[in-house]
Amino acid sequence: MLSLITNSTYFGAAITVALFIVASIINKYWKNPFTTPLFLATIFVIVVLLSFNIPYKTYNESAKYLTYFLTPVTVCFAVPMYRQLPLLKKHIWSILFAMLIGVIGSVLSISILVILLGLSDIIARSLVSISVTTALAIGITQKLGGMVSLTVSAVIITGILGASVSDKLCKWMKLKNPISRGLAIGNASHAAGTVKAMEMGKIEGSFSSLGIVLSGLMTAVIAPLAIWIYFG
Repeated sequence: MLSLITNSTYFGAAITVALFIVASIINKYWKNPFTTPLFLATIFVIVVLLSFNIPYKTYNESAKYLTYFLTPVTVCFAVPMYRQLPLLKKHIWSILFAMLIGVIGSVLSISILVILLGLSDIIARSLVSISVTTALAIGITQKLGGMVSLTVSAVIITGILGASVSDKLCKWMKLKNPISRGLAIGNASHAAGTVKAMEMGKIEGSFSSLGIVLSGLMTAVIAPLAIWIYFG
């Protein structure tokens, strides 16, 4: 019976959505970084797979349909960004400079850590796009000759951590400006963080969406340059 269910075409997608709904309900009543729906749902899925001895390959075969929504969902983030167009025009140069610094910091920190830890350049090629949303990160890694599986794993972990702690971190750093908060979250934790930013406020969500786009475009240019400088 279990084999019949797990081999169903949409088993992975159905269990993922169901567990995410459960995680969202839990988060509604117990607000905590560890009950962030994305983080909690991921833990639930892992527990279910291990408890029933379901191979990841079997789960992924039927859950892969959810990944088809990555690109259109990313594009949809342009809608709230468009609604804040006057603010965007007013602060355009500050926004571009802030995002440039954020992207350079992200790319260089990965490259330097790889060198200090004595890791191979393939790790750097796979992780320099760690703060870029999955749909864009995959393309960047492929162009750089990195391992897509490592990139996807790192991006997911980054997004989950960002969504879990971004609100608390902004409060701890006393970052009150909604534009700054949104850009920081979008730059550091891409789409997953943007969902959290939208809960924080419309302006945060809009500029986090903008952060995703700018971060992706800038990383596509800066990452290959950093790899060439550091690893030849």
